[in-house]
Amino acid sequence: MAPPTDPDAARRGRRVYWLGFVLVLVVLVVAGWTARMFGYFGQPLAWRFTARWAALVAAVLVLLALVLTHWAVRLSPGTPERPSAAELAGLGDAGRAARIRDFRRSGVKGLVMGADGRASTSLVQVTLWTVALGYALLMLLLLGRSPNCPVAAPHGGSCPGTPMTGRPFVEALGPDFRWEYLLLLGWPVAVAVATRRQVLRALDGIDRDTGAARDPALPAAGSPEAIGADPRAQVKTPPTGTGAIGVLAGLRDVVGDDRGRGALLDAQYFAFTLVAVGYFVLQVTAHPGDGLPRVPAALLVLMGISGAAYLSGKVLDPVGNRGERGRPPPAMPEPSGAAAPAPAADVTELTVAIPLASPEETAVIRVPPPRPGDDPTRPIKR
Repeated sequence: MAPPTDPDAARRGRRVYWLGFVLVLVVLVVAGWTARMFGYFGQPLAWRFTARWAALVAAVLVLLALVLTHWAVRLSPGTPERPSAAELAGLGDAGRAARIRDFRRSGVKGLVMGADGRASTSLVQVTLWTVALGYALLMLLLLGRSPNCPVAAPHGGSCPGTPMTGRPFVEALGPDFRWEYLLLLGWPVAVAVATRRQVLRALDGIDRDTGAARDPALPAAGSPEAIGADPRAQVKTPPTGTGAIGVLAGLRDVVGDDRGRGALLDAQYFAFTLVAVGYFVLQVTAHPGDGLPRVPAALLVLMGISGAAYLSGKVLDPVGNRGERGRPPPAMPEPSGAAAPAPAADVTELTVAIPLASPEETAVIRVPPPRPGDDPTRPIKR
């Protein structure tokens, strides 16, 4: 009888195969171009990077870097594989949350995942601008470059017959430094760092309230173990449903809150960033001779306002536990060893309305019933 196959090992085997195939394909393409440049297959190939070729090669290099890095990380020992529905069904809530969190934070997708295993809106902005600027710098670096121009002998390719002078990379970036790029990348990074700081402070405060900061045996706020424990610690916990895995789940995380509801400030911040990144990529691709494009002030203002609004929301409600102020707080679990409450038939409940901060707030007083022989009109002593 053949031993059962390990599905994780089979996935890793297929991943190794595709990674090797891509690497061999890249080596063959580079070797073919090199052989043509030296004239091993007919006329020498003398070429230079035009705007279209520079844009295509820069995009391919960025994509290859992301894919190969992702696969290399996924092939490392101990990297969690994608959990199946059957595997998640056999785990408890805490186990499912930890399993989903570990998988979503592995590989390149971990760049945009927060500590709770959800896609972070602020980290997505930083990643988008990092990839866009990396593409633009690679394109400008390749534009007009050539490995063997000029060539006097007959040749093929796009190399001109007259000597050409290379364009310095500093000149390709633009005649003057674009100060707005400090805002384009620095502002999202600052918002992400400040947001993370607000969340950590809120979680530390909850740990002090629940006693987890003093007792390591208690689950920390936001951890998978907090699911089903003290309700105060059940904030920023990883998701437990099977629908929390995938690209669509990540998009829901970016434009929504931890409960899956739409979040206006998150969606606004993400939308304006997409517009600005799209404009930047289109301009640098269509007009590479102008260097890094000038970003309109309107886009900078929209990015600044939406980022500030997103950060303000995190300052007011860092972990999403203040959005339900109209509902009563969840019941606290009874401590171990506590006396069982008296049966409902043995007590008389008297509700006295006392005006406090809100007209709806009341104070409930539980009074034991009179014993046999007691005067029912006897006043209650304090």
